[in-house]
Amino acid sequence: MMPRLTCLILAFLAATISPGVALEITRGQAVQGGLIILTADPSSRLTLDGEALMMTADGHAVVGFHRDDTAAITIIETRQGDERDRLVLTPATRTYKEQRINGLPGKMVTPPEEVLARIKRDREVVKSARAHATAIGAFAEPFIWPAHGIITGVYGSRRILNDEPRAPHYGIDIAAAKGTPVVAPQSGVIRMVEDLYFTGWTIILDHGHGVSSTFLHLDTTNAQAGQTVQQGEVIGTVGSTGRSTGPHLDWRINLFGKRLDPALLVGEMPE
Repeated sequence: MMPRLTCLILAFLAATISPGVALEITRGQAVQGGLIILTADPSSRLTLDGEALMMTADGHAVVGFHRDDTAAITIIETRQGDERDRLVLTPATRTYKEQRINGLPGKMVTPPEEVLARIKRDREVVKSARAHATAIGAFAEPFIWPAHGIITGVYGSRRILNDEPRAPHYGIDIAAAKGTPVVAPQSGVIRMVEDLYFTGWTIILDHGHGVSSTFLHLDTTNAQAGQTVQQGEVIGTVGSTGRSTGPHLDWRINLFGKRLDPALLVGEMPE
């Protein structure tokens, strides 16, 4: 029979050298606009291109690629100072559509000088609302559509407004009747409820670790900054406020300042 002390030593050594949970992608894909959920041993440390990467208590982390990203990223897992695993992800490139929208008021395409200060302030408010690095873990769970309707605009498309080239579109447009409920696609904390120049009534919902949803052109809002909401909870209604030609929801996903594609987080639009 093996002595008890020997058994204890062997058990300790086995625990010490155990590889634990492998570093892997559990959701998402390496593509421009993609959000990727990683899983690793909760006792390990992750870095993204040399910078510390936040992890949840159960070992989830998130990375993402902007619309035009082409460079590879490297995620390294270390434990007790030793490298255990690494992932090198290169985003697949995409071809984006062109979308022309006419009939917008001229002031919504080329704003007059008297509103420029407001627009600058709006951008700062939005930037601040998206800067939260909270420990909420909702980002790692499956998302649902925030509204049902007809998709009329997609992520990444080159926008021509009143025959004037403008910035790409960074959301997905869902056309629906005015007053259609808008629900939280995943749980989180409301960080901003504001009436903005270009996007009208706008809500930003923090899902944790820098992942946020933004809901644009709302008719009404049913949430307040600081409020915790659950997946499926009504937070507003579809409208046509701001720069809009008809009632629709423009839903956006951000990872801090990176603008990601919401359509990659959900399945087909329900009938």
